Amino acid sequence: MEFQIEKKDFVKPLTILQSVAERRSSIPALSNILVESNKDGIHLTTTDLETTIICHIPCNLQQSGRICVSARKLYEIIRELPEAPIQIQRMENHWAKITCKNAIFNLSGLDAVEFPTVPTFSKDDLLDIKGLDLKKMIEKVIFAASTEESRYNLNGVFFECVSSEAKNLARMVATDGHRLALIERETPELLQIEKGAIIPKRGLNEVKRIVAEYPGELRVSFSENSFVLEVSPFLIIIRLIDGEFPDYRQVIPTENDKRIKLNTREFTSCLRRISAISADRGEGGKVSVKKGAIELYSASQEIGNAVEEFPAGYDGGEMNVGFNARYVLDALSEIDEEEIFMELKDETSAAIIRPASQKNPLYVVMPMRV
Repeated sequence: MEFQIEKKDFVKPLTILQSVAERRSSIPALSNILVESNKDGIHLTTTDLETTIICHIPCNLQQSGRICVSARKLYEIIRELPEAPIQIQRMENHWAKITCKNAIFNLSGLDAVEFPTVPTFSKDDLLDIKGLDLKKMIEKVIFAASTEESRYNLNGVFFECVSSEAKNLARMVATDGHRLALIERETPELLQIEKGAIIPKRGLNEVKRIVAEYPGELRVSFSENSFVLEVSPFLIIIRLIDGEFPDYRQVIPTENDKRIKLNTREFTSCLRRISAISADRGEGGKVSVKKGAIELYSASQEIGNAVEEFPAGYDGGEMNVGFNARYVLDALSEIDEEEIFMELKDETSAAIIRPASQKNPLYVVMPMRV
C-alpha cells in the first residue's frame, strides 16, 4: 500500500476518528485505525465496538492495500507535520512509513485482519432528512440521559417517528429517572422504527460533533440493531441499546394547571446566584410562587442561606416546591426563547419547563424534599 495526501485533507478527519478509538482497551485493535486505499481513495475506520466511524478521502494512489496503526499516534504525527504532501507506505511486518519533506516516521502496526469487522448495512435504506436539525435536537435532550451503567436502558436517547395532525414528526426523549427532556421536529420522511430505538449517548455525541464540523445533507436509517448516519465524508454506525425504554408519556404531567411565566435570563441568573450558597449545585432549592412574584431560597448547614424574589407572570395561589437546582439550570440552558413557562400542579408533583412560545423542547423535573 502506498498513497500521497495533503495534510489539510488528512488531519481534520483524523481529529474526529482518533477520539473514538479506545486508548486503554484490552483489545489492541480498538486503539488502532484501519487505513484502506483503493482507486476511490482512502477509507479510514475506527471503532469502540459500539460506535464505528468510516471516512472516505480522495488521495493520489500508488498502490492499494491496508494498514492498521495506532489512531492516536497517527493523528499526533500528522498534526505536527508541515503543510505539505504526505506519503504513506506499508512496509514489512505491518509497519507504516510516513514521509513529509525531510521528516520520516516509521510506525509499528498490527495485521489488518485483526481489526474488527465493520457492521453490515444497506445504503439503499438511507433516507434524506433534509431540513431536520439533528444536531440541535441532540443538544436539547442528551444531557438528561443517565450515566449510571446499571441503568443501561437509560444510557441513551430514545428516538421515534410518529404521525400527528398530518405531519411526520421525529421525536427524541432522554431521562435519568429524576428528569426528562423531549423534543420533536417535523421531518420530510417517516422513518420506519416499529417501537422506537435507544441510541447510546456516546455515539450521539460523536454524531453531534461530526455534524457541527461537516454541515451537509444527512441520510439516516435504522436496522434491527444499528443506527446509521451518512454525512459526507463520514459514515457513522451506532449499535443500538438492547432494552426497553420506559413509557415516557406516563411521566409527562397532564394536569399542571398553575402556569408561571418567567424571563429565561433573569430566572437563570437568579437561580445561579442562589444555588452558589450550596456546597453542591445538585442540592435542593425551594421555589415559592405567589401572585405576581417568585421567590428562590437555598440553604446549607455549613455555609449559610440565600433568598431572592423577582417578578413573575402568575395570578394563582401560593405554593412552595423543592427542586434540584442543577436539573432546572440544565433545562434552562437549552431553551433559546426569551420567556419560559414553569407549569406546576402541587408541591409533590413534577414540574414542566418549556418555552413560552412553543410546546417543546419540554423538560420535566421531579420535586425533592427540601
